[in-house]
Amino acid sequence: MKKVISKILIIAVLLRVLLSFTTYHSDVVPFDFAGRVLTETKITTFYDYLWELPEDHPYLGVYPRNLFNYPPLTYFFLGGASLLTTWMVNPQVHDNFLLDFPSTLGNIQLNLLLLLLKLPYFIFDIATAFLLMSFFKDRKKKIWAFGLWLFNPVNLYATYMLGQFDIIPTFLTVAALALVLKKRDKKDVSLLPSAMLLGLGAAFKIFPLLFVVPLALLKKDWWSRIKIVAVGTLTYAVAAFPFIGSAGFRRTALLAGQTTKSLYAQIPISGGESIILFLAVVMFFYLVFLYRNSSAENLWKRFFVMMLIFFTFTHYHPQWFLWIMPFFVIDLVKSNFKHWPLVAVSLLSFIALITFFDPGLTVWLFSPINPALYGLPGVWQLMGMNPDINTLRSIFHTIFVGVSLYYVYYHFSKRSESI
Repeated sequence: MKKVISKILIIAVLLRVLLSFTTYHSDVVPFDFAGRVLTETKITTFYDYLWELPEDHPYLGVYPRNLFNYPPLTYFFLGGASLLTTWMVNPQVHDNFLLDFPSTLGNIQLNLLLLLLKLPYFIFDIATAFLLMSFFKDRKKKIWAFGLWLFNPVNLYATYMLGQFDIIPTFLTVAALALVLKKRDKKDVSLLPSAMLLGLGAAFKIFPLLFVVPLALLKKDWWSRIKIVAVGTLTYAVAAFPFIGSAGFRRTALLAGQTTKSLYAQIPISGGESIILFLAVVMFFYLVFLYRNSSAENLWKRFFVMMLIFFTFTHYHPQWFLWIMPFFVIDLVKSNFKHWPLVAVSLLSFIALITFFDPGLTVWLFSPINPALYGLPGVWQLMGMNPDINTLRSIFHTIFVGVSLYYVYYHFSKRSESI
């Protein structure tokens, strides 16, 4: 098995190097820029830096004042990693990358910089693949889980083409699950370490907090449940607490606009009151989890359901879809690939939805190796088509919702594997 794993890993790493080296999306720039800001300001005033610059400052000609809208750990980890890895890039090219990106196109130093900025993701990504192996006892299933994760297109696209950091909270979520599974045969096992991992994941992106209640409900007594929820939420809060005094943090990152997207789907019941569907369905399933017994082996199903609910009621960014991919891999292998059509349809929906965003997510991605691509119109315009984007987006999202409903029905209907 070691030889097979080694071969898969070598090919996967080479593919990641290639994609990192040849693709660019503007989302990777703020994380690099954060490293520079960290060298010019105090840690606790990081979020105030852009707000306090004079109107004629060069940075404000490129970046909005509310640029830093993620939790602190995101910028400190990735900004710090940038300072450690990008020193070998020509300083002038690096400056142009931050302030005048088009001028760097065609320069091999740009490709090197892109690779260095994405290098930290390799650790979390590959570690996730090894963790997923631990969900299975059968040798072949371990290999399948390992390979499917390393070659799943959502991961390759979001992490190494877009350069987004969603792999970090995804890894922490899988680690929390794997830790529960590892201790499943021991009596009176503490779930607090897993709760801390989820809270730490939420300190990068908020979604792991959805899993804290399902984790807590593995325990039978209320005191243990309360402690688990408290540890998860407090871990998240501790990472943000030093910045509460920062006006910039409160304005842009404490409650970023992306955080509330799940609340848009509503049913009006009066002129000023609505039922928020996401919250209603989450509460329903939390109550189901409360009154239906589960086990450590089936905890991943409860996490899966939470993600299905989230994506059902949310107009999501493409990189967010990475959050649900570990559960697709686990389900696919455990079902002996019975559910491959569901995964295929979900990926089709995902790929189609990408084409309805701006050209930076598609056509411009490979501009580091073909500068002529930068500035071109989107995929549909290049094909001479002008579809009703809102209608098509709704259709493909609805198709995914149908898949989600089946997954929930399937896992609920199998009494022998009750969630």
